[in-house]
Amino acid sequence: MEDRNYFLQILIFAGICIILGAGVWLGIHTLEDYREEYDTMVSERDNFEGIMENLRAKNRTLQAINKVNLSDVKMIRKGKENEFYTVVRNLIDENSISMISMKNDEPSIFKLNLKGDYYSLIRLFAAWREMPYASRITELKIKRDNLLPSDFVDVELTLEAWISQ
Repeated sequence: MEDRNYFLQILIFAGICIILGAGVWLGIHTLEDYREEYDTMVSERDNFEGIMENLRAKNRTLQAINKVNLSDVKMIRKGKENEFYTVVRNLIDENSISMISMKNDEPSIFKLNLKGDYYSLIRLFAAWREMPYASRITELKIKRDNLLPSDFVDVELTLEAWISQ
């Protein structure tokens, strides 16, 4: 009888171990499924946030465009880039800025190296903003010139104009 109780206790213990093991195994696989679902949701959220940021940037651009009175802005006609160059050059001269170099890799992209008083350069940028042509500064590097007075700077910039086809 004692052997039977001992055998019954072993069977109950083994049954409990099997039930607990099956529960742990099911729990692990369920957690793996939840982890995959979680990773998918995080990926979708990141993708969604990227799309939303892109839409916000486009919205900011559209708002900025809407603020501009487009009747005052002219597109540069193809072959007439010299008109734009002349306006840019005249504004540089009017603001007492030295143009060290100007490269024109493409008809609509001007790479300029300028030197002058910092505040004159700021006035030049403001004057460019008021130009009657659609343009923008796409790259800008301002370095202090240690050999000249403290308010003199070297500027490397890329000025891009929109040319109508």
